Amino acid sequence: MDTKRFSKYFKAFGDPSRLRIIRLLSDKEMTVNDVADSVGLSQPTVSRHLAILREAGVVVDRRDKQKVYYSLNKQSVENCCSGFCDCLEIKVKTVRKNKKK
Repeated sequence: MDTKRFSKYFKAFGDPSRLRIIRLLSDKEMTVNDVADSVGLSQPTVSRHLAILREAGVVVDRRDKQKVYYSLNKQSVENCCSGFCDCLEIKVKTVRKNKKK
C-alpha cells in the first residue's frame, strides 16, 4: 500500500470546502474566481484549497493567457478510489454516468 500517496488523497478529500470544490470541478473547468464565487470563500482561501488538490493530483490546471482554469482529474480520483479498495481487498464496481449533450 502506497501510504504516502493515499495520505495526500485523503488530506485532499478531508475538508468539506475541498469536497465542494471537487464537486464543482467534476462538471466543468473553472477559474479560481469562479470557484470562489460559487462556494462563497475568498480567492486566497480557494487558491490554498486548489493547491492541496493539485498537489494530490486531484485537480489539474491549464493556463490561457492571464487565466488559470482548474478541472477535476477524474482518472486520478478513480485510480485512488479503486487502488485503495484493492489494497483493502474490497470489490468495487465502477459505474460511469453518461452526460447528456
